Amino acid sequence: CLTIDKINQYITQVVNDIRQNRPSGKVRAIDDGADPKTAEIFQNIIREIEDQSSAPIAYETAVESAVRVGEGYFRFITEYDDESSFDQVIKVKRIPNAFSVYLGPHVMPDGSDAEYGFVIEDVPKGRFKREYPKAKAEAADFKLAGDMAEDWMQDETIRVAEYFYFDFKPETLVYLADGQTMPKAQYEAISDDPMYPKPPVMKERATQLKTVKWVKLTGVEILEQRGWAGKYVPIVKVLGKEAWVDGKHTVWGLVRPAKDSLRMYNYWASTVTEKMALAPKAPFVGAVGQFATASEKWRNANTVNYATLEYDALDVNGQLVPRPERQQPAALESAMMQQMQLIEH
Repeated sequence: CLTIDKINQYITQVVNDIRQNRPSGKVRAIDDGADPKTAEIFQNIIREIEDQSSAPIAYETAVESAVRVGEGYFRFITEYDDESSFDQVIKVKRIPNAFSVYLGPHVMPDGSDAEYGFVIEDVPKGRFKREYPKAKAEAADFKLAGDMAEDWMQDETIRVAEYFYFDFKPETLVYLADGQTMPKAQYEAISDDPMYPKPPVMKERATQLKTVKWVKLTGVEILEQRGWAGKYVPIVKVLGKEAWVDGKHTVWGLVRPAKDSLRMYNYWASTVTEKMALAPKAPFVGAVGQFATASEKWRNANTVNYATLEYDALDVNGQLVPRPERQQPAALESAMMQQMQLIEH
């Protein structure tokens, strides 16, 4: 069965449209208290982060994945400015494999409401041992992972997962007469001073304070963990098409709806090619004795292009006969060709 590429031209068309209109972070001053100049400063900072990160590559990778399979991802990270610095910089990083990301349940198309997320990477053993010299890196260690041990450790790689999650702390907020809002414990810690009495509490409510945590782990141990300086799981989803089918969330890109058409096109292309390949070479038909002159040329006429071919006008009985004629090959059914044209569209 032949495989004819009819879909990548459409994928490329969509991706190139987005390349010509690349997305970028946008900062706007949205109320009377906002300063447009401050917004412009933030805009320039974002532009610098995107430039230093080669962010368009991350965006385009996510977009192409979304166009192909229905979803793609990019992420935000912080890393040290260089090997001898404690200063950290923000980077936009590409995720080449959309299937290495696992986001928790979410409704928003960018995944911003997900409460946890994983990014998986298979790290070469040499690099893993260099970065984590005290970590467990032997096959015997990974037996603790049970049936999943082979997923976490291969011959040449060790799987490392970055895990982001929300940590919720119960808290009671108080709203004070002077308009301030603060945790109740903080309010109670304020000393009573007759000269500067505490403003009375107007109302209070229970809430949960959310912080983001980051953990890097293997299948058998935690390698690193710390807080993340943001309020979202820093993994951004780029969505293709989506639908809910029988209660299940389904996503798709350009390829999945085209599969049956592509199968049909490949079938008919294979059928036409096979029919042409198996058709016999069209022979020359003539009377006995007509091919005596230049007989070697006549035997090779189907494989060699000769400028001239001579024939004998008389047969073996001396009768005048017409010249030899090539038989027409079996014609391809026009329905086959029409079917291929219909399927292509």
